[in-house]
Amino acid sequence: MRKTSALLAATAVAATIAIPVDAGAANAATTPAVPNFDFRDCPQLPTGVDPAKWRCEVLVAQGTATIGAATLPFDFTAVTHAEGPLPDGTPGQVFGGFRAARLPIPGRQSGDGRNHDHGHGPKLWMQPHLTAAPDFYSQSGAMSLTFQLTGPRLGEHCSIGTTAAPVQIAAARVPGTTQWLSQNPPIITFQVLDQTLAVPEVSGCGRAAEELNRRFGLPSPSGANRLSGTAFYSFKTYDQL
Repeated sequence: MRKTSALLAATAVAATIAIPVDAGAANAATTPAVPNFDFRDCPQLPTGVDPAKWRCEVLVAQGTATIGAATLPFDFTAVTHAEGPLPDGTPGQVFGGFRAARLPIPGRQSGDGRNHDHGHGPKLWMQPHLTAAPDFYSQSGAMSLTFQLTGPRLGEHCSIGTTAAPVQIAAARVPGTTQWLSQNPPIITFQVLDQTLAVPEVSGCGRAAEELNRRFGLPSPSGANRLSGTAFYSFKTYDQL
């Protein structure tokens, strides 16, 4: 079995062999809600390849990240790439796109006023951004992310992690959680977990930096943080798109 990204560990395997339902998953009392899969970011294929042998693969993942002193929601709405054989028979891959929701951070930002209870919503938001195309054949399979923070007094460049020094996420599939939800279209779900990520101090946040670092407990070393959630995966061959 070939190596794949840790976060997308089930994707290439699912496209080439039938994954059996794990025993623990088969006995699960409930089935997670299935998301809508967005194939708009399917990339253009390399010249000379067979579209019927190439898959556009989409992963959706939701969950929480416990970073230092805070527990924050995340929602990867579409992580898209294509895989298939190149004209010389070697495996090829093309990255398509990364989409993630901008979500409110639970709790209050100190000094943000009292208006959020009057229809204005939370004052502090976070949105992940990918800094480089992942290598879905690598063994480590880390995704390099920054987490943009927006809110009062934060400006446009406040983030956790930077393009030069991003946060590395390598969320592995949890054994015993894989379920085939549908064969046609192919839909697979599984749990993901990363307890190795290290999280630096905020950057570009101006005078709010000290307050934010204190709120999130940053910097926070590897072993003190946890990302967990539910992932869903589907694919289409290019002759089906």
